[in-house]
Amino acid sequence: MNIKEIAKLAGVSVATVSRVINDSNDVTEETKEKVRKVISEHNYEPDFIAKSLRGGKTDIFGVIFLKSDSDLNDSYSTAFLMGVLNYMLHHGKRTIVEASYKEDKLKAYKKLISSSLVDGFILLDLEDDDERVKYLKSINIPFVVVGQNSKNDFIFIDTDNTNGGYLGIKSLYSIGCRNILYISGTKGPCVSSQRLDGVKKACGELGISADIQYGDFEKESGYRIAKATQLIGYDGIFCASDFMAYGVMEFMKEKKISLPIIGFDDLSESKILGLTSIRQDIRNVGYLCASKLNDIILGKEVSSQILPVECIERSSTKNFRKSQK
Repeated sequence: MNIKEIAKLAGVSVATVSRVINDSNDVTEETKEKVRKVISEHNYEPDFIAKSLRGGKTDIFGVIFLKSDSDLNDSYSTAFLMGVLNYMLHHGKRTIVEASYKEDKLKAYKKLISSSLVDGFILLDLEDDDERVKYLKSINIPFVVVGQNSKNDFIFIDTDNTNGGYLGIKSLYSIGCRNILYISGTKGPCVSSQRLDGVKKACGELGISADIQYGDFEKESGYRIAKATQLIGYDGIFCASDFMAYGVMEFMKEKKISLPIIGFDDLSESKILGLTSIRQDIRNVGYLCASKLNDIILGKEVSSQILPVECIERSSTKNFRKSQK
């Protein structure tokens, strides 16, 4: 099947079929439904590469994960990607997913752009002075960013990381914690500084202290910091990622230490482990990024969005709340 045959079967023009494939607003919903039905019945697949070679839109978005060897399969990336793919599935789009070492990040973008296969990008792991943002803006390639920085001269989707940091400390305070270990994420990414800002704000308001240690969002760093400090002098622990909390929990299990602990992200494993965590809707972040990127490509007016967070309490803090009674 080709686009001309699809148009004939649907009783519309080739241009109309093209507009439906590109999710244009210039076609009525009734016509879109009719064309999509014919496309589905005949398993028609647009020739994305041919479109790119003609200089048209490919309907392919690029997502490049900046990861190390150890964390390519983490739950956050999977949940985020499922949100992106859910949008693509229902809107006839495609995604090229690649991974790059952080030090080669700009090279990875340039390589994909040179292939002429992508219409735009979703950026993760934002930094305050991010060279990718500058480059993509300079060549006028559409993109959407996960997160904010001090400039915010781009469209972004973010969760309220500052409030998440605030809620974590407030929750520990509510069960009597006054000397808290906060394990932050890597220095550099804006998400680390935003969550730390919330931690500091809560500590200031409550008149308590938090010892700040820096991990890298991964389980091993949580375990390493717990081992280095032996958790001596702390009555509560808050980690900037669930993964780091898993590492701390492993150390506490080995040493038979019992302290309240909170993570951040609310990954699926946290329900199994009984970890209290700051929940952010990671799948929805991915979905909204794909949706807004498509709107930008279509020339629609788009605005940034910040999604709320909440503290989901489980046994890692609930058990200590019960012991107060």
